[in-house]
Amino acid sequence: MSDEAWVTAAEIARLANVGRAAVSNWRKRHADFPEPVAGARGAPTFRLDEVQRWLRAQGKPIGPSPADVVWRALAAGRSDAVPVELAADIADHLTGHWNVDLPGEVRAALEELDDTPPGEVIEELCTRIFDRQQRQHLVTPPPLAELMMGLAGEPNSVFDPACGAGNILRAAAAAGAETLFGQEIDDAMSRIARARLAEHDDVEVATGDALRHDVFTGRRFDAVVCDPPFGYRDWGHEELGLDPRWEYGLPVKGEPELAWVQHCLAHAESGGSVVVALPASAAGRRSGRTIRQALLRRGALRAVVALPAGVLMSTGIALHLWVLRDPAEQAAEPVLLVDTTRHRPSRRGHVDWNAIERDVVAAWHEFCEHGAVEEVAGRHRTVEPIELLDEDVDVTPSRHLPQPLAEVDLGALERERDELARTLSELDDLLPAVREATGRAGMYSTINDLGRAGALTLRQRTSPFDTAEDGDGPRVLTGRDVATGQEPTLRYAGDDPGELTPLQPGDLVVPLVAAGDGTPSTLVVEAADLVLGPNLSLLRVDGDKLDVHFLAGQLRASSRARALSTTASGVHRLDIRRAEVPVLPLDRQRELGEAFRKLTEFETRLRRAGDTGRHIATHLTTALADGTIEPGE
Repeated sequence: MSDEAWVTAAEIARLANVGRAAVSNWRKRHADFPEPVAGARGAPTFRLDEVQRWLRAQGKPIGPSPADVVWRALAAGRSDAVPVELAADIADHLTGHWNVDLPGEVRAALEELDDTPPGEVIEELCTRIFDRQQRQHLVTPPPLAELMMGLAGEPNSVFDPACGAGNILRAAAAAGAETLFGQEIDDAMSRIARARLAEHDDVEVATGDALRHDVFTGRRFDAVVCDPPFGYRDWGHEELGLDPRWEYGLPVKGEPELAWVQHCLAHAESGGSVVVALPASAAGRRSGRTIRQALLRRGALRAVVALPAGVLMSTGIALHLWVLRDPAEQAAEPVLLVDTTRHRPSRRGHVDWNAIERDVVAAWHEFCEHGAVEEVAGRHRTVEPIELLDEDVDVTPSRHLPQPLAEVDLGALERERDELARTLSELDDLLPAVREATGRAGMYSTINDLGRAGALTLRQRTSPFDTAEDGDGPRVLTGRDVATGQEPTLRYAGDDPGELTPLQPGDLVVPLVAAGDGTPSTLVVEAADLVLGPNLSLLRVDGDKLDVHFLAGQLRASSRARALSTTASGVHRLDIRRAEVPVLPLDRQRELGEAFRKLTEFETRLRRAGDTGRHIATHLTTALADGTIEPGE
C-alpha cells in the first residue's frame, strides 16, 4: 500500500475500533498526535503511516476490516471525494472483469481480501461513497425503494429505467422478483448496479439515456418502479415529439416528470403496476393538466402519496409517489389520496420510514381489496375522478383531504389562561425601580484581565461532538438553547466522557455568535445535569471577587455589542476576551446584579407569556372556525 495513503478521523476511529469522539480527544490531549496534512478544519486528513506508528506506540490495537483496506487505498492522496468511476472499476474487478485498469495501491489492497465476499466489499464501498456525496441525489434511499416496491404488489419481473446504483432493483429482489431489468444513463452507476446485483440469477442492466435511447423498446414487465431525475429541461422534447410513448399527451419541455410517467407506462404489461417518485409540483403544474386529465379519464392513475419535505438528504423538495397501471379497460376509476406529511423529518434525510410505510401500505391494501378506504381526515380518502377533473386537475392529496377538526381540551385551555394571567400579574414586580445615576464607572477591565486576576476562568467549546435527540447521555447546552431560552433537547451520544465539560449552577455561558442584531445572549446556569455544547464560552466566576449576574448583565447590554462582535458575511462573532466590564466594589456589583437578574427573569416570563398567548389564540381561532367550540358566557 502507498505510504502516501491518507485517512480521515472517522477512518482512524474504524482502524482503532473506537468512536469518532475518542480520536478528537487524542488530538487534543496528545501533543505528538500526527498533524493533519490536508482538509478543512472540521474534516482533516492524516497520513496513514504516521497514524499507524502513533497507534502502535500508544499500544492501541489496529484492526481494519477488508473494506477499510480498500477504502484507504481508494482514497490515497485524495482530499476530495472519491470518484464514482473508480468505485465502479473496483466493482467490475471484484465481479470478474479482470482487465480493469486499477491504481497499483488499490490492486494490492484487493489482493489482501482473501476470502471476503466481493458483495460485502462492494456494498461497504458504495455506502461510504454515497454517504460522502449526500448533496447529490445519486441513490434512492433504501427505505423509499422498499416502500415503492410495497406499492408495486408482488411482480415477477421488475424494470427500473433510471436505476442508478440499483437500490430499487435490490428492493425488488428482496421482495421476491425473479427477473430484474434496469437502464441507467451514467456508465459508472450502471456498472455499480450490475455488480451489486451480480448474485441474482436473472438481471439485465443497460447503459444509456432511457428517454432518448430506450434499450428496452417494445418490452413490457409486470411492474415498472422508478425514481427518475428531476429539475432539468434537456430531456429530448424536440427530437421525441412524435414518439409513440406519449399516449396521454406530449409533455412540455419543462416537465420531464410526465415524460418519465408515460415512459414507465409504455413498459408495463396490460394491468401491470407502475410506481414513480416525482416532485410534488408535478401534481399541480398547469402545463401538465392535459396529461393528468387523460391519466384520470382512462383509469391509469390509481393513487398519489404525499411524502414529507426533506425525506432526501440531497434536497428539501417534497416528493409524491404516483401509483399507476396500464389500464386494460379505458375507464375512469376512483383514486386513492394519501398524505403523510405530518411525519416531518427530524432533519433532512432523517424520517420515520416505519410510520410512513404503515400509513401508506395499510391504506393501499384496503383500497386494493375494497376499491375504497374509510376516510380519515388529513390522512387518506378515496376520490372519484370527477372531483379531480376541474380546471386545474391538481392531484395534490392535501387539496382534497378534509383537515382534522381542532381538538380543544377546555380544562387545559382554562389552566393556560390562568397561567397567562398569573404570569402577566407578576411581570410588574420584576421591573426594578430605577433613578438617575449620579456618576458612571471610570475604570473598565476586560474578561481577559479578569481571568489573569483570578476573578474567573474562561473555557470555550468550538469543535462539535456526537449528539442525539434521545439516549442516556447528559443533556448538552447549545448556543441555540441560550439564544432562544429553550430547554436543551440534545444529549451526548459519543463514547469519550473525557471530552465533556460539565456545567455547574452559577456558571455563565455565552454563545460565540451573537443574535442577528449583534446583541449577545447569556445564561446563568441553574441545572446540575448539563454539559457545555459547541460554540459556547463558559465563564466560571469567583463569587468573592465577581457577581455572576452583574457580569451577565454587562455582557448582555446592547451598548457592549459593538465591542464584542465583528461582522463577517453578516455573522456577528463574539470575542469574549475583549469584552469590557466596569470595575466596581462587590456590594455594588451585587446590587446591579440583582437588577440584571430581575430583568432577565422579566424577559423570560414575557417571552413565555407571548408563547402561551399565541398558542391560546391559535387554538381558539381554529376551533371557532371549525365549529368545535362557540362563544359562551
